[in-house]
Amino acid sequence: MTTKFHLAMTADGHLVEGFLTGGNVNDISVADQLTEDVYGCYIPEDKGYDSDKHRIALESQNNKPVIPGRKNRIVKIEYDKTIYKLRRKIEIFFGKLKENKRLALRYDKSDNVFLAFIALAAIKILLKINL
Repeated sequence: MTTKFHLAMTADGHLVEGFLTGGNVNDISVADQLTEDVYGCYIPEDKGYDSDKHRIALESQNNKPVIPGRKNRIVKIEYDKTIYKLRRKIEIFFGKLKENKRLALRYDKSDNVFLAFIALAAIKILLKINL
């Protein structure tokens, strides 16, 4: 079975939230859980998190959603492209996580062990240690 790792990060690189879901779980179904403790921020997310319900939930927490609309939307979504560029930091972080062969190939059968190795890799990245 495949697994997805969902991660929330601040603009300056601090991890806020992270958890695993099954590979068959849509991003939007866990979006509110990922941002439930975030208030008064710009929230740049990819198109996988685009839904009216999620946008309303973000705005109710005094957040500003910066999410491009899916291409099948009837009404096009306007978003701040400058702030959206900050999302590249999380993509770079995921790329650095996947440089660890053990994480990229998912050697571990247990979710707890897999999360532990993600935590170790994240610490290594955040401390900028080259091992």
